[in-house]
Amino acid sequence: MLRLTGLRLDRGARTLYRDVNVSAADGERVGLVGANGCGKSSLIAAILGRVAIDDGSVEAPPQDRIGWIDQDIVAEGACAIDFVLSGHSALMQAHAQVREALDCEAGESKDLQIASAHAHLAELDEGAIRARAMAILDGLGLSASEARAPLVELSGGQRNRLALARVLLQPADLLLLDEPTNHLDLDSIVWLENWLRRLNATVIVVSHDREFLDRCVGTIWQVASETIVRYAGNYSAFETTWLTRQRQLGAQLRRQQQTIAHLQSFIDRFRAKPTKARQAQSRIKMLERIEKLEPMREEREWRFQFFDPLRLPAHLVEGEGLRLGYADKVVLNEVQVSVRAGDRIGVLGVNGAGKSTLVKAIVGELPAIQGELRRSAGTMIGYFAQHQLEDLDPAETPLQLLRRIAPDAREQELRDFLGGFRFGAELVALPVGRMSGGERARCALALLVWRKPNLLVLDEPTNHLDMATREALTVALSCFEGALLVVSHDRHLLRATAEQLWLVDQAGVRPFDGDLDDYSAWVIERRRVPSSPETADAAPLRRSEQRRLAAGERERLAKARRPLQNRLAAIEQRIQSLTDEIRELDGRLATEEFYTGDPDSVGQALKRRAQLDDALHTLEAHWLELQSQIDAIA
Repeated sequence: MLRLTGLRLDRGARTLYRDVNVSAADGERVGLVGANGCGKSSLIAAILGRVAIDDGSVEAPPQDRIGWIDQDIVAEGACAIDFVLSGHSALMQAHAQVREALDCEAGESKDLQIASAHAHLAELDEGAIRARAMAILDGLGLSASEARAPLVELSGGQRNRLALARVLLQPADLLLLDEPTNHLDLDSIVWLENWLRRLNATVIVVSHDREFLDRCVGTIWQVASETIVRYAGNYSAFETTWLTRQRQLGAQLRRQQQTIAHLQSFIDRFRAKPTKARQAQSRIKMLERIEKLEPMREEREWRFQFFDPLRLPAHLVEGEGLRLGYADKVVLNEVQVSVRAGDRIGVLGVNGAGKSTLVKAIVGELPAIQGELRRSAGTMIGYFAQHQLEDLDPAETPLQLLRRIAPDAREQELRDFLGGFRFGAELVALPVGRMSGGERARCALALLVWRKPNLLVLDEPTNHLDMATREALTVALSCFEGALLVVSHDRHLLRATAEQLWLVDQAGVRPFDGDLDDYSAWVIERRRVPSSPETADAAPLRRSEQRRLAAGERERLAKARRPLQNRLAAIEQRIQSLTDEIRELDGRLATEEFYTGDPDSVGQALKRRAQLDDALHTLEAHWLELQSQIDAIA
């Protein structure tokens, strides 16, 4: 469990927390929420013991039983799966014990140490741990080939998912997850929700994804006014309770202020009159005894809106027979798209399926390899993507960037407009290169709004945005008069803004017949049963239709997969044979009598044990490769 008692935490001259008393029970799921900069990450660092607390105490499990996401991946030469396995402390300790036993000086104690170390390693069942690691990597969207790839060949996003996988594999009593859904697609988020619900540990989650919190946590810790307030229920329940409390506090404050004003008025009128002096003194004492309520420091809700489009043609974008991709790779085939006035489209699909490729083609950044894509003469596209944040000139300020696209506007008009995006007098003159990711995202949004587009194309617009900014964007998009096409893993935003869904899957684009709950169910089912193009096409259909199509697939799939499955069965038999030999050899190595025999025999047995390990790992790699081929067969 986790208990904070009388906690005080200062950072320089600023107090983040004072007199915090809160606890999380064994197995409890807690969402840690609060404005950016309120100290959520500092609290996690304090729990980990990485920063000193100024007063109070933190009761937490031992460090080796706490899991947290360490973004500093330093493992030169290692492959992804080995990095993930390195998070399993018990397995790493067992391997270290074997190495220490083999390296120690010869003698009677060495034989016992070797036997004990091998017995302990056998008890852990490394094969099961490795299989669990592969399942986690698959759930987070990393393929079997990527799991075996060297770390230096993986992208930043893949490395972040590896860091999360390493934490999820680690045996822990307390899990501290700071923005775990960053760099995950919607499919992986759905998988992570299900994994966390089954996890036997206390979990503290920091996240700006309200639907993720709704599905994962049963308690909210709100960081506000230098303390932590505990609320029962998920994020939606917290929001309702918090608003009710704010209204109650507001009513109490108004009543108290009326009482104070009434007493003060009496005191001011009659304090100098001898006949009323006693009553005035009585009211002064009454006024002194009143415990004054603090005025609510409620942050004013931030809202902005998109300008109405100057023109709104009936047909904005039309494409047919499109083949999309790059010089060395075709990503999407036979794509038919149509975006008309008033369309509100959400785009679904796993990372790497081709969502960004589709978006880039629609906005004109990527020419079609084949087919025709037409944009109406009156189409004005407003495009928001993460790479555009990096394209902002880091030396220029928001005011200078806006001046570039509005050279004739008055400066005060530009300042007023940027003020609507929370760029005050100081921030409006700050170079973009010195801003946070959220501030740069707001700057890009402001530039987008000024252009008055009639088609908004947004590729993961909520990355780097806090809860308040996400909510402001959701409201603004809900009121937008033009057409909308959005790629996002934020289900709250998709539910509120999209009226139809496109699924990018199996190198194609098709309508998804269902809502986001249907999509989540389909994701879980697809993870359970490998899909083929035909079953993927059927996935958006109703279950009865899926069953009919699945029945028709059995004979074709069985025939196509049979040669690979025969090879797979032969490897499985060989793996079982090696496993039996390892078990029998480990049993001999674990006995004291074994080491009293011929020293050459002991040496050969230890050498054979190492050979068996190498052979087993090689077979497991071949098994994974064949299984991937079977899963991908069409």
